[in-house]
Amino acid sequence: MLVRTRIVSLLIAGLCALQGAAQAQGFAYDMRAYMAPLQDAERALAQVPASAYPRPRSAQARAAIDQAGGRLQKLGAERAFAGDTEGAIAAFDLLQDTPVELTAGHQAQLARLADAQAEDAIQAIVAAARDKRVVLLNEAHHVPMHRAFAQRLAAALRKIGFTYLAAETFNDGAPGDARPSTPGGQAVAATGTYTKDAVFAGFVNAALADGWKLVAYEPDWETLADKDPLQQIRKREQGQARNLVERIFSKDKEARVFIYAGYAHVYKAQPGDGIVWMAEYLGRATKLDLLSIDQTAFHAHPDRAAEAPLYAALGERFGEQRAPFVLRAADGGRPVLNGLAGRVDLQVIHPRYAMQDGRPEWLRTLAGRAPRAIPHELLPRHGRRIIKALRTDAVTDAVPLDVVLVEAGKPAPSLMLPAGEFRYAYEDES
Repeated sequence: MLVRTRIVSLLIAGLCALQGAAQAQGFAYDMRAYMAPLQDAERALAQVPASAYPRPRSAQARAAIDQAGGRLQKLGAERAFAGDTEGAIAAFDLLQDTPVELTAGHQAQLARLADAQAEDAIQAIVAAARDKRVVLLNEAHHVPMHRAFAQRLAAALRKIGFTYLAAETFNDGAPGDARPSTPGGQAVAATGTYTKDAVFAGFVNAALADGWKLVAYEPDWETLADKDPLQQIRKREQGQARNLVERIFSKDKEARVFIYAGYAHVYKAQPGDGIVWMAEYLGRATKLDLLSIDQTAFHAHPDRAAEAPLYAALGERFGEQRAPFVLRAADGGRPVLNGLAGRVDLQVIHPRYAMQDGRPEWLRTLAGRAPRAIPHELLPRHGRRIIKALRTDAVTDAVPLDVVLVEAGKPAPSLMLPAGEFRYAYEDES
């Protein structure tokens, strides 16, 4: 119940994309700056008393963390935007209570995997998607690695005939087939809230270059206002599904669509808590057989005690995989763990990536980037500095292709960039 409660609380908080603002959270994201919003989030978190961090927590400490929930979410997002991917996960991990131990139930799940095998996730998803018209993949909004995997998957789905890319974070463009980017094919500040992340921007740029039709489907938050949080969720899920139908399926009877959403929006079956999510509404409206994929349950955390209890056990059971994988049972079925059986069809398990040149290895293997040293003259002499790399032909409000946080006196991480020529900008802390 803790996991379900946390997912619901995150959704109620409004981790959404609306004109660059997270309205329901009571704060807005500055889409053009990186350092100042990060500092603001750090100052807000400083108000949380030190007594709230040790585990197990007292009721008073738990209340302090709950009260800081929105600030922790914002700090996680701002750290991700600033290239601090490990710090982003650490911020969200503070929302957890004492980590769950490996239980008898978990051991029973592992026992049922005795004859299962690990298969490359991209290959398995593409094979399952060949006769499907809708593929849904989720993300945790503070984990850019999920966007790098989505970029890889989108490239593979495009090759088998998928043409529409609908993302929860996209802001509305023109009615109908929204194209939330510049005509030149660059993600810009107005594209969406989480596309401020350089990895997400790279995903969008690659999608535009590959000929995807980008579609926004998030409903207007003003239409969702309700004193009952569960009713607000219901309105949002129905509104998302309705927009997808109106903007894609009602106009293109043969549309093949890749939908990229957050968290539980991709759940097809109605959970026991009575919440019906977007994918279930979409399936009812279109009568299509949806392929739904979760990638949020199993990935590495800086603090291994905060990882899903089965994650380490799966690593031991299936060896040190080099790429994201899914499971195949001896009978050909697809085991789904962590209570998501029946809600999703496939579950991606991300390997434990190493750090290279101060950056996570998945930036190379998933996002297709290569390291490039920060020009020496840009390194700070004191304090911290945000270094931003942009294409030489980037428009004024283009999202950088990489963003890193550098501190004077400490080893500078490498920039991780796709092929091309770049110019640089920076922001110093005040």
